[in-house]
Amino acid sequence: MNPLISVVIPCFNDGAYLPETIQKLNLQTEQSFEIIIVNDGSTDAHTLQVLSEYNQQANITVLHKENGRMGAARNYGVQHAKGTYIAALDADDYFDPSFFAKAIAVFEREANSAVVTSYIQYFGNKKGKSKPRGGNAYNFLFSNQCPACAMVRKDVWNQVGGYDESMKLGYEDWEFYIRITKIGLQVHLIPEFLLFYRQTNKSTLQNHTHPNRKQIIAYILNKHKDWYISCLNSLIDDKQVIYTESRIAYGTIWKLFKNRLTRKYK
Repeated sequence: MNPLISVVIPCFNDGAYLPETIQKLNLQTEQSFEIIIVNDGSTDAHTLQVLSEYNQQANITVLHKENGRMGAARNYGVQHAKGTYIAALDADDYFDPSFFAKAIAVFEREANSAVVTSYIQYFGNKKGKSKPRGGNAYNFLFSNQCPACAMVRKDVWNQVGGYDESMKLGYEDWEFYIRITKIGLQVHLIPEFLLFYRQTNKSTLQNHTHPNRKQIIAYILNKHKDWYISCLNSLIDDKQVIYTESRIAYGTIWKLFKNRLTRKYK
C-alpha cells in the first residue's frame, strides 16, 4: 500500500541537522508517509556517513545526484515519490507533530486548495516569527506568501511542472506558487506556528537571494509578464483587491507594487 505523504528532503552537507529533522518527522500524528532524502552532491564526510546509515532504514530512500540546488533536488525527489501529497521539507527544519494531519484534513474538505502552509517560527541564528498569508494569485504578485516547506498535492506539482531548475539563486518557491495560483488554485494557510525554520550561516536567502534580488525579480516578471499585466488590469479596471488579514483598497496597489520592488517595506 502506497504512503499517503512523500516527504522530500534535499540535503547538501546537512548531516549535522538531518537526524533531528528525521526524529521530529517520526513524531507526526499522521504516520502514513515515506521519507525521500535527495543527496544534492554533498561533499562532507559526516553527511555522507549519515546518509549511508539512513539508507538502511525501511521507510527512508536516499537518492544521489549532482549538485543542482534546491529546486532540482526537490523535483528529483518528487519523481520518485509514491504519495498522494508531497511534504517539501528542508534538511534542517521540522514541522509540528500535528501538521500532516491538519494539512490532510484541509485537502479532504477543500478541493481548490493545492498547497497547505502555516505560520513560521524561526530558530537558530535568528529568532522570531513570520505570518505568510497564502491565498490566491493576487497575494503572490508582490512577494512570496508561502514557505518552500509546505504540503502540495502531487498531481498539481506535476501539472505545473515542479520547480524552475534554472532559478539557482532563490525565489524558486515563489515562482512555483505563482504558477499554481495563476491557474486558479489556492494556498491554504493554517494560522498556527507549525513550521520551525532554522536560520544558519549557509542560508540561501541571505547569501544568494537578497544580493541578487533585482535580477531574480526581473526574471519572474519577464517569465510571467502577460499574467502580471492581466492582474494589474483587474486590480485597476475591476477594482480587484489584495487581501491580507483584512481587505485593502485597490488604490494602494500601485504604491505596494513600487515598494515591493524597491524593498521599501517591512
